[in-house]
Amino acid sequence: MQLWQDGLVALLAAIGLASIMWTVVRAILFAGGERRKEIAALLPAQGEGEHLEEQLQVLQRLRLEQGVFGRALLVDCGLTEDGRKLAALLARKHRWVSLCGKDEIGRYLEG
Repeated sequence: MQLWQDGLVALLAAIGLASIMWTVVRAILFAGGERRKEIAALLPAQGEGEHLEEQLQVLQRLRLEQGVFGRALLVDCGLTEDGRKLAALLARKHRWVSLCGKDEIGRYLEG
């Protein structure tokens, strides 16, 4: 009985230690909030923009939970007219998202 209790205490101690270490590592990795605002996620958009909304939801979760980047660029890599309308609608819906062409990427990244 004593061996079982010792094993349980050791397991809980290991989980606690791992949680503390993960908190420290995460604080180190995700430090520097000002730098993150300069980082942009580029999302190539093609065709009808079938999965753009789902991809933006994932990026939004990353942005809010971990602050990995400041803005997202939807890059028109062959969108149809309906796809362009969807991308423009998503860009209006989310202030941190912009729609641009391949040749305009540099302008968005510079400032």
